Parts: sequence; C-alpha cells; structure tokens
Amino acid sequence: MTDPVIDVAVWRERIAALSSREVTAVVVVQCGLAWLRPDLTDLRNEVDQAVLGAQLRRGTGLTVDRVILHNLPAVSGAAARASSVDRAFDEWHHRLAAASLLVRPPGSPAPRIHRLILNGSQSSAPIPDMVEVLDNGDWTDRQRAGLALDIIRTVGATTPLTGYDMDLDGPFGDADPSVYM
Repeated sequence: MTDPVIDVAVWRERIAALSSREVTAVVVVQCGLAWLRPDLTDLRNEVDQAVLGAQLRRGTGLTVDRVILHNLPAVSGAAARASSVDRAFDEWHHRLAAASLLVRPPGSPAPRIHRLILNGSQSSAPIPDMVEVLDNGDWTDRQRAGLALDIIRTVGATTPLTGYDMDLDGPFGDADPSVYM
C-alpha cells in the first residue's frame, strides 16, 4: 500500500494555529511510512518543533496527543524496506523520547505520545495521518479527530513513548547499582 500524499500546506497551517490561545487541544497522527522518507525530514522536524514549542509556551493551556507507530508494518513479498527507513524510525523515536524526558513546561504533564501497535499482518496503520486542532471548542475535522482519540482510548491499541525508552546510564551505569534504588 502506498502512503497518501501529505499536504504540506495543511500541516503548516494547522501547526501554525498552535500559537493561538483559542486552540486548546491538538491531535497529531504520523503513522504513515512517508514520514520516514528523507524528503519529509524537514517537515517532520518542523512539526516536532512546533508542537514542542507550543507546549513550552502554552503549558497547561494546550493538550497535545500525538500518535506515531510503535513498530514498523509488515513488509509484503520480496520488497524489502530500506535500512534508511529503519534508521529514521529509530532516530525519531529516540529524539521524541528525549524531548519528552528533558523538555517539560513547569507544572504541566509530559507530552503524550502514543505509539500505535501494529499486528504482524498489518501493512499500514488503520488511521490516516492528520493534524487536527480544537479551536474555540470545534475540531478542524471532528470525525478524524474522533477517530484518533478513539484509538488512543482503546486499551491495548497504543503504548506510551516515555523517557523510560531512553538509555541515560552512559558507559558506567552499572558501576553503582544503588542508583536504581
């Protein structure tokens, strides 16, 4: 299955809306493999920076739910996935986990990043990529936002990406086991 085309203009418009005080929530879904292509790295980074920046500026005034893949989808047939996709996937998870651990607005919860779990036979996520904002109590697309929020609320469909996914021990982490007590 090919990824649908990502409308860069819509993504930029919606992430720009995060600076508005009337926007109180955003749901971002980036589960398509297109996000791991080199040509979308700049847009992916732009989205990451905009969401993190909005969280830092707005604190508790903005609820952010992000959905990314927990695991890459199954590869069908002889078409092998490029190792660059695997590297981009690992790097993105590492960076998002580091940001959730190290950058948190005072008095607000850590960013909520939900990793969508694909079963072994799924070749793509069952949800489209989207960025939907809640502006003055109305979602930019209520149906799509509802679909994402339903998946987030479904027990066992996602797992959180947290700072626990980071290895911060360094080379001497096991030298003093009392640090874990």
